[in-house]
Amino acid sequence: MKSRAAIIILAILLCCMVQYGCSPHPKFTGDREESSTEYDRRNVRSERGDEFKGTTTRQLLELGRIIQSYLGTPYDGNSDYEEGLDCSRFTGEVYDRYNGTELPRTAREQYSVGRKVKKNSLRYGDLVFFRTDGRKISHVGIYIGFNEFVHASYSSGVIISRIDEKYWKKRFAGARRIIP
Repeated sequence: MKSRAAIIILAILLCCMVQYGCSPHPKFTGDREESSTEYDRRNVRSERGDEFKGTTTRQLLELGRIIQSYLGTPYDGNSDYEEGLDCSRFTGEVYDRYNGTELPRTAREQYSVGRKVKKNSLRYGDLVFFRTDGRKISHVGIYIGFNEFVHASYSSGVIISRIDEKYWKKRFAGARRIIP
């Protein structure tokens, strides 16, 4: 009985070693240095498809760094006449800092900018729009992959939410691509 358990344990260890050796991720060797130019030109892809297709690692990192700097910022203001950070001001500031793109002031106006994108074709950085106040576009966020988006929430400030949450799924209105 003990030898049978030992054989099973050895078989499991052997399988783990073979699987680790066949990993699709390159192992760090330390003797080869990759130039930043080679690294930046690669397209980044998720395991589930092409939601990052066409976006260089440097672009992803820069946009992500800017978005991350806003996480936790409290919601403040909700009109053209009030200073503060609401959803459309958040997206406008992010894109202005990222690449100088000037977005219109309101979510409804931002919905007319860029190229229309189907929900199943969303990519990192796409603007996602919602109807939270009836039939009109009234909320906007930035898609960050894996069914998640960053937005300025009235109750929680700048946060990450899931598009497939019941609340957001029911109110999803469309998406626009601002960066190619």
